[in-house]
Amino acid sequence: MRDIRYRIDEQIEKIFEETKSLQESIHREPELSNEEILTRNKVLDFITGIPVETFHCKKSNGLLVDICINPDFPTIAFRADMDALPLNESTDLPYKSQIPQKMHACGHDFHTAILAGLVRAIWSLRSYIKANVRLIFQPAEENSPEGGAKRIIEEGGLEGCSAIFGLHLWPELFTGNVGIKSGPCFAASDRFEIVIRGKSSHAAKPESGVDSIAISGNVLVALQYLISRTVSPTDQAVLTVGKIEGGERYNVLAETTRLYGTVRNTSEAVRKKLKDKLLSVVTNTAQMYGAKSFLKYDCGYPVLFNDKRLSEIVSDIIDNLKIQNISVKELASASMIAEDFSFYTKEIPGAFLLLGCSNPSLDISKQFPLHSSNFQADQNCIKTGMAALLSIAVNFTGLINEK
Repeated sequence: MRDIRYRIDEQIEKIFEETKSLQESIHREPELSNEEILTRNKVLDFITGIPVETFHCKKSNGLLVDICINPDFPTIAFRADMDALPLNESTDLPYKSQIPQKMHACGHDFHTAILAGLVRAIWSLRSYIKANVRLIFQPAEENSPEGGAKRIIEEGGLEGCSAIFGLHLWPELFTGNVGIKSGPCFAASDRFEIVIRGKSSHAAKPESGVDSIAISGNVLVALQYLISRTVSPTDQAVLTVGKIEGGERYNVLAETTRLYGTVRNTSEAVRKKLKDKLLSVVTNTAQMYGAKSFLKYDCGYPVLFNDKRLSEIVSDIIDNLKIQNISVKELASASMIAEDFSFYTKEIPGAFLLLGCSNPSLDISKQFPLHSSNFQADQNCIKTGMAALLSIAVNFTGLINEK
């Protein structure tokens, strides 16, 4: 045990600077969902010279990297997402985005660099590893509700894999901490558009029209009761209307009003119930006031479910090895954020880790959240991320045996 700790630590320190340089390069030249060709090529350049098999996905910009250590070993998968967000970066980082309206504000540059570093580290430590490894560099995670994971699965990206692991930067935790929660970890995320169609008239003669804006207000109020009165207090769920459009002129009753929003929850049963109830509320409220209604409901990413036993064992392994002084944090509740890693965990057992990335010298309240144009992460979390995933890789046979 002592030897493998030393070897992993040594390998991480050896490749850290180059891995950090890769992260900076990806950050400078971010690519949006389904654009990730340059990012993929940077990964390929980084692992040049290592005898691995690489597969370019035909349906996407995805890249699969296979490290075959022994054909008789089981195969384990690790995944990183590569795409950026359509934001103008507001940080003063020396490696800030050089491309307007594109920014790595969700840490995917870190995820990609960590996994690329993992390719080198696993090959160097292959004599300690009793599993073959597939590394999935996935596009379009931000492209909800479609995502990129489904296309990876459709092309056989999980074929032969016994389990899958991933991680995500998490500014609510300091660098050196790794969060994990068994069971529901991230929420299912659906989106909806409600159309209320009334009848326009002059504002001075409201009795001649059907005011879609006023009716939409009643719909909006009724929707707020869906969570508090149809979902158990022990379940996690949220419904948000984030955008409303309606009306043509200040003195004309609006014929059409549209409401746009999202529903998030951590139970498939609650998910279906809320979808049905939402349709009922919209239809009945509109009819009551003499209007017509239409609901477009798009099911997005499902609940990200961490395999309970796998999560417990992974937590013990990372905590016991203490590589790079990692501290494991057991998370009490699921996040309402959504992640298309959830499609993988519907296919095979998996565990998704939350990687602390806030600078310990600053208070958490001074850190910027994910998807902020000011978001930035402590680059030392690259070491923590590689240490956590390497800990899993070298103990994977133990995971199978204990299960």
